[in-house]
Amino acid sequence: MKHGFGIIGAGAVAEVHARAIDTIMEAELIGVYDHNPDKTIAFSTKYNCNAFETAEELCNDDRIDMVCICTPSGLHFEPSLTAINAGKHCIIEKPLETNLERFDRIINAGIKHNVMISGIFPMRFSKVNIELKKAIDKGRFGKLVMGDAYIKWYRSPEYYKDVKWRSSLVSSGGGAVMNQGIHSVDLLRWFMGKVEAVCAFTGLLGHEGLEVEDVAAATMRFANGAIGVIEASTAVSPGFYRKIEILGTRGSVVVEEEKILTWKFDEESDADDKIREKFSGNNSSGGGVSDPKAISDIGHLRQLLDIIKAVDNGHPPKIDGMEARKAVELVLAIYASAKNKRIVYL
Repeated sequence: MKHGFGIIGAGAVAEVHARAIDTIMEAELIGVYDHNPDKTIAFSTKYNCNAFETAEELCNDDRIDMVCICTPSGLHFEPSLTAINAGKHCIIEKPLETNLERFDRIINAGIKHNVMISGIFPMRFSKVNIELKKAIDKGRFGKLVMGDAYIKWYRSPEYYKDVKWRSSLVSSGGGAVMNQGIHSVDLLRWFMGKVEAVCAFTGLLGHEGLEVEDVAAATMRFANGAIGVIEASTAVSPGFYRKIEILGTRGSVVVEEEKILTWKFDEESDADDKIREKFSGNNSSGGGVSDPKAISDIGHLRQLLDIIKAVDNGHPPKIDGMEARKAVELVLAIYASAKNKRIVYL
């Protein structure tokens, strides 16, 4: 079965979706809508698809059964409900929503209209991250004691000036943690499990005039007893690859982007040398450390394939609405802790 896709929002991430859709044999990009007509026309010309004048017109097109929501982070709610109410499966860029009440309304609407909701977290489909998750699930780390994520990037003043929504709290839902760091927040939560408590600080140190943070640090206690740290910034020059550290009593792994820096267990398996060799080379993309467009499309491609398979076979995608909610809940806890100067218990 060939699936017809529509895209709402024609910014940079929409291009990633369009390129991924174009690669999939079972998918076809039917059309695009953006509130800026010039962007709609330019995008439709570039990707050889229809230009719709309204979101409602796109969602009511019978050729479309899946809609990708690529609007600014804090502006996902209305187009998502438009797509869901029209009976379309809804694929929503990260973060799926920036407000938990609206988040739950989207999930409930999906249940009511019997359509699939999926949140985009392509790093979960990275092969090195899948290997790491397998090692955790097999208990190879012994007792997990620490889980840390570091996202120390750089964004120029022009990055915020050229696209106004990035500096707006309402439109973005947050800065270095919600907009840039949430992929790693999701990974850490996926690897380490539920977070019980958060103590955090945020600030605006490297930019001027933003409503969102450009630096944040949070300490967490996980339900399994482990302790963890999240550090995120868009003010660190020249910017560094994101790094995840999973540390246990019987083994530790450190991954920088898609490159393994450490893969060591007390009890080695036959596959460990192959894993170290496979993921010991240079990183395959710029990682977005200083250029948000320097990311690979492969994660989106793999996730869209998973979503299509889920729809065709009648089972949930790997990242459904409830799964995508977990990272947003943690980010909001970090913000609440920093704002109220107290520990937040989830």
